[in-house]
Amino acid sequence: MLEKLELTELFDTESDWGKEHIMAPLTDEMIKRAEITIGYKLPKSYIELLRFQNGGVIEDDDCWLTVIYGIGTTVDAFNGLEEMFDNWIHEWEYPNIGIPFGETQTAGHDMYFMDYRNLDSNGEPAIVHVENEGGLEDIRITKVADNFKVFLEMVLSGNLSEYF
Repeated sequence: MLEKLELTELFDTESDWGKEHIMAPLTDEMIKRAEITIGYKLPKSYIELLRFQNGGVIEDDDCWLTVIYGIGTTVDAFNGLEEMFDNWIHEWEYPNIGIPFGETQTAGHDMYFMDYRNLDSNGEPAIVHVENEGGLEDIRITKVADNFKVFLEMVLSGNLSEYF
């Protein structure tokens, strides 16, 4: 699915900040636990990326996306998908439309989500940008890509920043 993408160019693996966002190698048990904890089945393309590298900081400093969450060895792993899901949905009151997986340069005032209200022909959720700057009454949701693979293509080609 992601075989034609240059994933080695996606993540910052050299800086201390980049290294602290990389989780332990992904296992089937970690995937199963995360799906049970968050209540969503993870898309195959996302799992494929996490098998390549389990989360991390985006290499391109100009990209609006700054971090993709990996799955930790425990539910409460620092910066892990499950911990951050709980944070964004329950504490920051983002809409529960799917999985918040990607931070932006605003440090929490907007996020990238896998939107399970809109699935492609392979059952993969659309990727949306959710802005929560004005609180619950002002949430804005903008579709960015049909699925996670298309989203990664945009990130790697430098075209993601065009949307915001």
